[in-house]
Amino acid sequence: MSAQRPIQLYDFASSPNCQRVKVVLAEKNLPYETIPVDLRKGEQKKPDFLKLNPYGKVPVIIDGATVLYESLIINEYLEEKYPEPPLMPREPAKKAKIRILIDYGMAHFDSPYQKLRQELMKDAKERNQEVIDGAKKDLKNLLQRFEREIGDQLYLAGEFSLLDADLIPRFMRLEGFGVLPDPALPQLGKWLERMKQRPSMRAIM
Repeated sequence: MSAQRPIQLYDFASSPNCQRVKVVLAEKNLPYETIPVDLRKGEQKKPDFLKLNPYGKVPVIIDGATVLYESLIINEYLEEKYPEPPLMPREPAKKAKIRILIDYGMAHFDSPYQKLRQELMKDAKERNQEVIDGAKKDLKNLLQRFEREIGDQLYLAGEFSLLDADLIPRFMRLEGFGVLPDPALPQLGKWLERMKQRPSMRAIM
């Protein structure tokens, strides 16, 4: 019986959506090969790629006969198919709480996060400082929930989990945007430094 080929990851290196999948692949020590998709050249809109993902977005993984897209769903799949080491607790209530916090960190953060990102992508002289300050304030207010959740734990839900893996690319950007570190969010600052020390982060730093 021939060995199954490594997982294929259709990847754009600076995409946070691809990065969260790479963190989970690394945490689970799963061999994979990357197939670059240059978003700047519109390669994600080519017919061959759209057959894999009709949304025209990265990442896409191919694992044997399985083709999947949407990074959060890919990570859930990797957790279920390759359960060691576990990145989710066994208890349904704890699992559900992690999923709620992932949704909070992705969906609820998205409006001020995108507003800030779009403003910072402009030339310095064209940026609206009022919009930047407002988005940063909104993000810091939203981050207070994670500051409370982590408390004196090492990771966002206690043990390292999909919550940390899914959100770290976004938090790394919040650091780049000047939202973190912040004196009002000391535990999150320590968590961010702790995350950077994990071997799986080498794939995205």
